[in-house]
Amino acid sequence: MPPLFRRALGSLLIVAASNASAGVITQDGVVFTSTFTGNVLTLEIDAAGRTGGWAGATAIDALGIKTVGSFGSVTMQSSTGADWTRSSAELNASGCAGKGKGKADSSRLCYSGGAVDLADNMLFTFTFEGTPSLAAPHLKVHFVNASGAKVGSLLSMDFPWQAETIPVAAPAPAPAPAPAPAPAPAPAPAPVQTPPPAVDPVLIPPPAISTPGGSAADTGSTPITAPAENASGDVPEPQSLAIIGAGLAVMGLARRRRRTV
Repeated sequence: MPPLFRRALGSLLIVAASNASAGVITQDGVVFTSTFTGNVLTLEIDAAGRTGGWAGATAIDALGIKTVGSFGSVTMQSSTGADWTRSSAELNASGCAGKGKGKADSSRLCYSGGAVDLADNMLFTFTFEGTPSLAAPHLKVHFVNASGAKVGSLLSMDFPWQAETIPVAAPAPAPAPAPAPAPAPAPAPAPVQTPPPAVDPVLIPPPAISTPGGSAADTGSTPITAPAENASGDVPEPQSLAIIGAGLAVMGLARRRRRTV
């Protein structure tokens, strides 16, 4: 292989490798990223680290998109607050003033207006109607300085082919766990059996014993009462002892008189 052809092939491989990421263009320190879902195309521009021909740029005031197939209409929204108007003309070094100006073209669009400051995460969202082809759009961007004059080259490049971004459905929430069963109530403690208090039989009088056939009031008889347990242990009173002693003395004197007569 001739050396000149080998060097040319190596250069092409390096350029291809630099754009190997689908939907990404890198130029002079600025990164352009394109993604699409259905009929919605999202363009992100990260320009905080711009170098080379765009090092002196401070803003952009126009961008164009073409080779997106056929579409009916399109609307643009931007995180930059750009209040731009749409034209069917081609974007060139003078803005939306290229060929086709004033003529409707359903395969390209050009938005321009007040300049917006360059920064990272600059988002532009385009919503198409119809049947556009958004896998590999051609992008043009117009860079200007603080005075509004064009700076550096006009970006005009095709995005590498990219697959559609399919949104991932959020997983269904896990079912709530079933409530734990309530604990069974603890059994009631068994009642404590308290023995009846001991009763002193001496302190409680024995019950009256009635004869069969009715009460004492009905029969005229006196109820029979059981003798008390301590009746034999009663001590006579002193007066009773004196009367008994006097009686014994009188009986003794009477016996002596009988003997003497």
